[in-house]
Amino acid sequence: MNINSNNYKSFTVFILALVGISTLTVYGIASVLENYSITVPFYIETPSIPAVYVILFWIFDKFLWRMPLFRKLGIVIADDLNGKWTGVVKSSYDNFESDIPAELTIKQSATKIKVCGKFNQSKSVSIHENFGLSEVDDKVALFYFFRNEPNYDATKTMATHEGSVKLTYDPDTNALIGYYYSGRDRNNHGTIRVTRAI
Repeated sequence: MNINSNNYKSFTVFILALVGISTLTVYGIASVLENYSITVPFYIETPSIPAVYVILFWIFDKFLWRMPLFRKLGIVIADDLNGKWTGVVKSSYDNFESDIPAELTIKQSATKIKVCGKFNQSKSVSIHENFGLSEVDDKVALFYFFRNEPNYDATKTMATHEGSVKLTYDPDTNALIGYYYSGRDRNNHGTIRVTRAI
């Protein structure tokens, strides 16, 4: 999610403002209908405040959150990472000697993000994701836990495992750069660098 302790206050103010806008919208519709003596048939519902709020929030969550304004106001802290990313992974498994082809597909909205990965012998999917301010480099980073499953034709040493990833977006090179750690079944770690392909 893009909503956490780093932008909780700003997002709360935004939600309250959205409720206010929804209230004014419903009031405006009711006033127009009354002023022009328009009678709405019983089978047509006039929008309620919750209904208008849900519609407005859906529009924001799917589309408007990408606008720079919401980052400037601190409502959204994350960059738009939607798309396909390709690059390489280096692993401690072979002392970082090989460039393992990597492809990440990221689907993101204002409140959700999902990361699916494809590698030469396995696939992965994120199981818990969040953005946060990294205290090490003072940059917003994507942190997520993943579950990785080997392909049917993978080597026998490959096994289903879980792990964690930290990725930081570099706008100058349009790249996601970071590292990963796989759980106790493998105890490997490594680096990730992918650039946006689509």
